[in-house]
Amino acid sequence: MAPLMSVRVVDGFARGEGRLTARILGVLPVARARGAATDKGEAMRGLAELPWRPYGFREGPHVRWEAAESGRLRASFDDGKTQAAVEFEVDGEGQVRRGNAASRPRMVGKRMVETPWSGVFGAYERIDGVRLPTTAEVTWLLAEGPFTYWRCRVTGFRMLR
Repeated sequence: MAPLMSVRVVDGFARGEGRLTARILGVLPVARARGAATDKGEAMRGLAELPWRPYGFREGPHVRWEAAESGRLRASFDDGKTQAAVEFEVDGEGQVRRGNAASRPRMVGKRMVETPWSGVFGAYERIDGVRLPTTAEVTWLLAEGPFTYWRCRVTGFRMLR
C-alpha cells in the first residue's frame, strides 16, 4: 500500500461460512466481509489452494472431481448451502500449473462483484516427501487488464502427522 505500511488480511472458510477481514497495522479495520458471496469466494480460495494440500485431491464429503477437457480437472464444492468450483490445468507430470474460475466474488468498496480470476503455480519441489509448488500468484482478470494481487514463495513446509 505505502512504504512502512502493513496490512493484515485474514480470510477463511470453516463450518460452512467464509470470512474476510483486513486491518492496517493489524489494528485499524479497513475491510470486512461475510455472507453468501464471501462463503462462495472463500470456498473457491480453499479449492484453489489444494496444490499445497495434495492429500485433499481426493473426494471428500463436499468435494467432487471431474475431468474437464484434456489436461483439465474441475473441483466442485457443495455443502448444501454454498456451491463453488475451480478448474485446474495439469501438466503431463500431474502438476497443477493453473487454477481459474470464470466468476469469483471480489470485494469492490462495500459490495461483492463477480469477476474472472486465475492463479498460477510453479517451481515444484519435493519437501518433506511431498511434491509441492513453491511459487504462486493470483490475478483478477479485470476489464482494464489483469491485476495480480498476491504472490508467494514457499520457503518451508512440514507435514503434520
